[in-house]
Parts: sequence; C-alpha cells; structure tokens
Amino acid sequence: MTIEGWQVNNFFTVFIIVIILAFQRRGTRVKTGRMFTYMLICTLVLVVADTFARIGENRGGSYIIMAFLGNLAMFLGDPLIVLFSVIYIDCWMDEKNRKQRKIFKVIFQIFASLNMALVLIDQIFTLKWFFYFERTAYYRGRFFIVRAVLLALFIFLVTIYLVIFRKNVLDDYRRTLYVLPVFALVGTIIQVFYNGLNASYSAGALACLILFVSFQSNDVNVDNLTGVLNRRGFDIRLDQLINSSTSGEGDFCAVMLNIENFREINDNFGHDEGDGAIMVFADMLVDAFGEDCKIGRIDGVKFCVLTNVTSEPEIKEGIRIVGNSMNTVRRKCGWDESVKVSSIYECYDPKLNMNAAEYRNHLDGLMTAKISEDQEKAATGESE
Repeated sequence: MTIEGWQVNNFFTVFIIVIILAFQRRGTRVKTGRMFTYMLICTLVLVVADTFARIGENRGGSYIIMAFLGNLAMFLGDPLIVLFSVIYIDCWMDEKNRKQRKIFKVIFQIFASLNMALVLIDQIFTLKWFFYFERTAYYRGRFFIVRAVLLALFIFLVTIYLVIFRKNVLDDYRRTLYVLPVFALVGTIIQVFYNGLNASYSAGALACLILFVSFQSNDVNVDNLTGVLNRRGFDIRLDQLINSSTSGEGDFCAVMLNIENFREINDNFGHDEGDGAIMVFADMLVDAFGEDCKIGRIDGVKFCVLTNVTSEPEIKEGIRIVGNSMNTVRRKCGWDESVKVSSIYECYDPKLNMNAAEYRNHLDGLMTAKISEDQEKAATGESE
C-alpha cells in the first residue's frame, strides 16, 4: 500500500487542528477566542472535504459522489476562512477607524456571499465555470484560475488591511497576527500550481498553531477561570474607549455587576461550586449584553461590561435578563435566596477626564454606594 503525499499532509493538518481545539481553553467566551475557534472548525471541515474529494476521485465509480460533495464544500467554504480571518484580526483592534474597517469587512462578506451564489449556480446549471466531472474524471472549469487569483488577492487584501490599520492593533499582538494572511497566501499560491496536496489548509493550520502558542492559549489579558478579560485587559479596552469618547469617535456605557452574598455558595456548597457560579455568571453577561461588548472580571465576583449601547432601556433590559438568569440558576442549584445580582450603570462623560484605573475606581465607588444603600433599605424593611 502506497501512502500519498496528500494523505500525510491532510492527516497532520487534521491532527494539528484537533490538538488545538482540544487545548483551546475557555477563552472562547472572548470574541477573539470564538473567531479563532470558527477558523479552526472551518479549516477542519474543508480538510475533511478535501479528503473525501480525493478518495472519490481515486476510487471512481459510486465513490464519485464523495468527490463531488467534497469539491463543492471546498469551493463554497474557502472564502469563509478569509472572512473569519479578517473578523479575527479586527477583534484585536481598538475602537478607532471602525467605519473604515467596516467597509473592508463588508467587501469580504460580499465576496464570500457572491462566491457561494456563483458556485451553486455553476453546479445547478452545469455551466463548468469552476469544476466539473466527466464520468469519473475531475476537471477544472474555465474560470477556475480566475477564482483562484481572486481568492489569493483577497487573502493579500487581509495583509493590506492589517498594514493599513496596524496602529489600531494592540501592541502585544501586532507582529504575530501577520502569520495568518502571509501563511494563507503562500499556501494558496502553492495550491494553484500544484494540486497534489492542499497546501492552503495546512498553511492555515500552521498559522493557527503559531497564534495558539504565541498568545491564544496564554493571553495575559484574559481571566483564566471565566475566559473574559482580566483587570489588565479590561483597563486596556476601557482606556481605548475613553480615548475614543474624548476624541468624539463614539460614546459608551459601563455596567458593573456583582454577585451579592456569594459567600453563601462557597460556605454551603464548596469552592468548586463557587467557581462554577462565577463561570455561569460570566456566561450570563455575554448572553445578555452580546458578543460585541467588552466584559472584564474586576475582582472576585465583580464584573464590568463595556458596551457601545447608550440607550437606558436597553441597558436596563440587559441587567434584567442577568437578574432573571441568576434567579433561575439559584433555584435550580438550591442556593440561598440572598444570592442575587446588584448592579450600577453609567454612560461615560468625557468631562470626567479620567484614565482607565481612575474610572474603574469611580465605578467601584458607585457600586459600593449602591450595595450600602440596598443593605440599608433591607435593614429598614426588616425593622419595620
């Protein structure tokens, strides 16, 4: 039995992706982690599709359906990896130039959508544009090279995007992010001229491995328990938002939330249950306020949400959803009724002229005052 080059290549590509996914920690609750996971899963699906396609082409006969489905999946899904890469890179950027960056992302979305539509039209009406089969033989369509060149250009455009907006990328991640588009571009160029193995997917997997080792698996700005930002990461994002607000590029609101009487959980159910409660609480915040907000674990069971939403009814609705979710979990787990959510919110006023640490302390003071006020009201109610 002869082992071909594509078999070895695909095996090790799948192996790398599976290993990364297995060790990908809870940081997927941060948007960068989620987009990283999407890139990995998309690449894994396409490598499996490539494997199916090659098996079908080699065996022929009734296996030709595998070849067709595999090639169809690859032609449909290739631009999605490029789109996910752009969104992933954008996650590491600050709040400046958002409108200009959005234009770039819309262009990539149009390309991915148009590619899907044209590939489906090609196969439905047998136009032989991109790929086709005659009997059991696979052939490249008359626009195959055109599409491949366009794909390479859009991958190159990812590099251009990163260069243009490099000053918006956080300093800790700027250089390493270049491996994503550069590796993908090299792999795609090799793939166009050599069909013996799928170099584009293996190059993408290697780029993801470098990203994973460099900072995705050990991000100093992410809380290890919850996967949201730690205080360091939160202050970086808060400082960016304050600067954007001061320069008139966008307003934001801060919502601070705390689990009251958390000690009841630790004392009665143990610290493992307490850690689980903190993780569930972080999930509640993401579900209530959306994946585009910035969430930080400030201290113990105190979290803060930074959102571009400045509508008071929407902020209150998010707080209400968190409170209801906590009540549901409390009843399900049998926690004491005193375990509940306290919160404060405030839209940042540039006139405050505070840095991130000062504004965080300001919010912390508002939260302390709110808790004291609630305790006084509760004591007054009990005495009456």
